[in-house]
Amino acid sequence: MYVHIALYRWKASATPGRIKTALEGVKTLADKVPGVVEISWGENTSKYSDGYTHVILVQAENQAAIDAYRQHPDHEKVAKEKEIETMEDHGIGVDFTPQ
Repeated sequence: MYVHIALYRWKASATPGRIKTALEGVKTLADKVPGVVEISWGENTSKYSDGYTHVILVQAENQAAIDAYRQHPDHEKVAKEKEIETMEDHGIGVDFTPQ
């Protein structure tokens, strides 16, 4: 198993509806990318969030599947057409193999 986590801090202009639509769009990639087991997202409720309000969790069979997820044409489409890149103030990505 391999894990990718993305944390998002949004611009003030990002509305809850637009954020939800964008993250739901990312979630649809789970059925389109071979080796991706599950994609989920949620709102960060940690008191240590430092303003990062949302998270995407991608679980895959291996690093190659995560790479394929990032390079998939629909990932680019969702990131740009669903406005993640335009709404995002800052993001953090983390990839790891659970121990």
